[in-house]
Amino acid sequence: MDHTAWTDIRKERLFRDMHLLVVAGVDPRTMLDLLVEAQAQGRSVEALRQVREAVLSGITLSAAMSEAGVFSAHEEHAVRVGEESGRLGDILLQLADHHAERIALRRLVRQAFAYPLFVLAVTMVVVLFMMNVVVPMFAEVFARSGAELPALTAGVLLVSQVLRSAWPVLLGGLVLLSLGVARLDRHAPFRRWKEGTLDRMPVLGPLSRKAGLARFCSAMAFLLRAGTPLDRALFLAEGMAGTARSREALSDVRGRVIAGSSLRQAMSAHPAFDADMVAMIGVAEEVKQLDRMFGRLAERYAADVKHRTTMLGSVLEPVTILIIALLVGTVLVAMYLPMFKLSTTM
Repeated sequence: MDHTAWTDIRKERLFRDMHLLVVAGVDPRTMLDLLVEAQAQGRSVEALRQVREAVLSGITLSAAMSEAGVFSAHEEHAVRVGEESGRLGDILLQLADHHAERIALRRLVRQAFAYPLFVLAVTMVVVLFMMNVVVPMFAEVFARSGAELPALTAGVLLVSQVLRSAWPVLLGGLVLLSLGVARLDRHAPFRRWKEGTLDRMPVLGPLSRKAGLARFCSAMAFLLRAGTPLDRALFLAEGMAGTARSREALSDVRGRVIAGSSLRQAMSAHPAFDADMVAMIGVAEEVKQLDRMFGRLAERYAADVKHRTTMLGSVLEPVTILIIALLVGTVLVAMYLPMFKLSTTM
């Protein structure tokens, strides 16, 4: 089953519709019939039909979701807990809110990078046009004059000549590089290296780690509210921790918790977790309010990510303008510099 058909937006709508139908007293079979009818044709409706057929055969909704292969482990577990506890409606609403939070966080990050990336793309198109159309026109004029060209002008002409003669090779190399990275991304060692490199970057590293902690705390709050045991919740939420270092730390934390250590003691052994976060977890353990504490931590980290992305977007805009000015200005100065030089020697 294709997982790409099930985005967070689609899942958020699905779980919210399921919550409304369950609260209205609709049984699971009728609920799935209504959901299948409401879906547009595509891969998503095929998955829902598979879930409906499995439920009609006599298995539970959570088991049917597991067989469909498009739902995550913590979604399946949460629905199972809701079925066993009689709180399926509440669990479905929590799942919808969980995906809504993920959507909001992702949109925030995309919004911060959308404008600078768009401007950079337009700038590259303009620079390529200048190097392939405008610069060759100046090159002909300079060749007829026979004057010695400044080093900057000669360099720009050389780059223009290389781009015009070797652009198929450069384009093919870029495509092959993209395909190679996409293929390597399927292997765990390359993903760990990529995540480790991102984690060590000055600005993006802390941002990625905070976003991962926000997702982890949100998942832990959701799972613990659903009545999931702590060790099982750590296992299900481990994949949402962001970087490989955080996931390895959580795996060790889970092992320590199973061995009898408290969550605060287990987390304090790893620098991947902030000291104040560990302290707050310790207080929550004492008063048995881990679910609420994880919810508050998720809100705090999400707010921190929002602040960091807003600041990063504010910094990227002038930096992007500066890069545009440097690229376009270098080409223009290089083209007019010989003319200024000729006019001063006449």
